[in-house]
Amino acid sequence: MEIEKLMTNDKFKDTTEQILRQLSQCVDDYYDDNIIRQDSLLLTYFHQLANFTGIPSVDDTKKISIEPSSEPSAASLTASLDPTDWKSARAEAHKMLDISLDFIEKARDRPAWIPLPNEVRHRIMSEVLPEHGKPMTDVCQDIIDDVLPYSGGNTHPRFWGWVHGSGTVGGVIAEMMTAAMNSNVGLCSHSGVLIERQVIDWMKQLFQFPKTTAGGIIVSGTSMAAVVCLAVARYHALNKVRQDGLVTLGVQLVAYASTQTHVCVAKALELLGLGVQALRLVPVDEEYRMNIEALKIMIEEDRQQGFVPFCIVGNAGTVSTGAFDDLSALSIVARENNIWFHVDGAFGSFVVLDPSRRHLIDGLSEADSLAFDFHKWLHTPYAAGCVLLRQISMLNATFSSPRNYLVGTKRGFAGDTPWFCDMGIELSRPCRALKVWFTIKEHGIIRLGQSIAANCDQAQYLANLLSKYDFIQVLTPVSLNIVNFRVEPDALKNSDPETVDIFNDELVNDLQEKGIAVPSTTRLKDRLHIRVCITNHRSTLPDFDFFVNALIDLCRSRIALMNK
Repeated sequence: MEIEKLMTNDKFKDTTEQILRQLSQCVDDYYDDNIIRQDSLLLTYFHQLANFTGIPSVDDTKKISIEPSSEPSAASLTASLDPTDWKSARAEAHKMLDISLDFIEKARDRPAWIPLPNEVRHRIMSEVLPEHGKPMTDVCQDIIDDVLPYSGGNTHPRFWGWVHGSGTVGGVIAEMMTAAMNSNVGLCSHSGVLIERQVIDWMKQLFQFPKTTAGGIIVSGTSMAAVVCLAVARYHALNKVRQDGLVTLGVQLVAYASTQTHVCVAKALELLGLGVQALRLVPVDEEYRMNIEALKIMIEEDRQQGFVPFCIVGNAGTVSTGAFDDLSALSIVARENNIWFHVDGAFGSFVVLDPSRRHLIDGLSEADSLAFDFHKWLHTPYAAGCVLLRQISMLNATFSSPRNYLVGTKRGFAGDTPWFCDMGIELSRPCRALKVWFTIKEHGIIRLGQSIAANCDQAQYLANLLSKYDFIQVLTPVSLNIVNFRVEPDALKNSDPETVDIFNDELVNDLQEKGIAVPSTTRLKDRLHIRVCITNHRSTLPDFDFFVNALIDLCRSRIALMNK
């Protein structure tokens, strides 16, 4: 056969052998003389790379040609979803990239938030299931008209509601490349797997987790990370739970967290079959930190009643006030009682990058598990959170479920074990790590830390502005980046607290609907407060001047309207 003669040609063999020897420098035990065989698809590919003149076709009566047919079948034409006109598709893609960059660059030129018009809402919600497609340009125009202008608004400099990141241009590029690769990082050997491992190693270094034993995975966010971490804590307490289940074991586990803990912890306990009744809410002090003595008493009382304490949850920045529990004290209590110590560091854990506030997370490195988000204070595109454990082996013990169709190998595409799918819930996992890797490489941890410090300083600036008005009650101290305040005008001095709650709630709605800014609300000591949470790298001090002036004007307008 002519092909066989070509593949045994000395020049061809020398070229492929050279390439394989070069690969052996990158992958242990990769090179093996046995894989240089005539029927190797890998050799055929390397043959093409070596710039040979071409593989001759074989007569139809002898063997089917390996050359692609010059006339594709109708089936192959209809199977592909790639563009039929690449030039036009490329032009449209470039146009949409420019629109995306304009959207970020000109964020300040837009209102902070634009309510969805009824006609747009109707167009989006009433469209029938498409049976036949329409040109890419038309679909892109639908995004331009009905989607982009009415997005959440968190790219705007005065978006301070909840805890949202602001995104970056680098994040757009990274997400574009992630979509182009379309990798499943749950398994196998490819760059996405290595990128995630590298990001995890960086986080181990950043949070001072043990170099040799620690590890983790990247998930969608801290809510999912809480499920993963508490599942590991449950397995730590009951290592037969995977086989026998909670009912058979007949053990009632309980966990402890402060009254300020995020709802994701309660949801995780529900999903794990423990129920929200398994969560003991520990009272807090005047600065909204967990009361350590109260915790110790609750643990002892539960043990006396036959319950099994299995997890203590510490907060590195609570969602309402930004308070930090005493993580060092909690780690000691957990160790003395052989209880898993988990830290919810959704956004506050990244004060590790701010030298002036790094002391707030003292003790975090002693945690058994840590959950946090990259899409908040590191501003990576949604969604990217992280699970970090002192003992990575606990992830495998909790989640690994080997199957004969999911078997890693020493080399080949199924190499690079252990697989991430054995360390969590997801088998199909997007490459969430690339945007994190890109952000850290582009800006560096010093610049990211400066941005975090600036937000905290801005919170102090805003608190000082508000304090100049005697009818605005600012909740102090402002410990991090969150300012809570309550407007109590003289006109409402004789009103009941619920009326003042409504007044403050309406002020927030006014600020949002007029596109001035997007604060949120929270309840502290059973009273509604306006909450400004500053995790926005585009915010400047004049933004807060503008916000306070607008707030005062709206307050006066509402009072005037009430008087009429």
